Amino acid sequence: MSFFKFDEENASAGFELVAEGKYEAVIVNAEAGKTQAGKPKLSVDFEIRSDVPQNHQGAKVLYNTFTFEHEISVRIVNSLLKACGFPNGHPFSSPEDMAKQLINKNLKITVKHEEYEKVVDGEKQKRVAAKAKYYDVSDVKPIMQPGGITISDDEIPF
Repeated sequence: MSFFKFDEENASAGFELVAEGKYEAVIVNAEAGKTQAGKPKLSVDFEIRSDVPQNHQGAKVLYNTFTFEHEISVRIVNSLLKACGFPNGHPFSSPEDMAKQLINKNLKITVKHEEYEKVVDGEKQKRVAAKAKYYDVSDVKPIMQPGGITISDDEIPF
């Protein structure tokens, strides 16, 4: 048995920038950290859901940074939390706690393109990245509602 078998039909065609628009997504990574000024921040990565018919299935929207310093920043974080289904007043004990609770949450994101400069071999190059800019509650109904299903002993066949 070999370690790996080449399959040319299953080869990556390369990187494609996610088009601007609305997508059903899931939070696949969230990490707490500090800004350069030492203030708390959160870095969140989204994946466009593959179980929903839409373009760019499985593509990642990476390095979305949230801070907590200004009123506008707090509103953006609150819109993310609302879109993820957290109830009003839900407490988070720390940025790390918030990051942990965000993992695997489904929501709808609006992707916008953002230009930035990167220095490569001493030269500035203009680049474009796809970033999540707005957050809404998912339109996709969950398979199972929180709380589960109650089954009595009489309903079990054994």
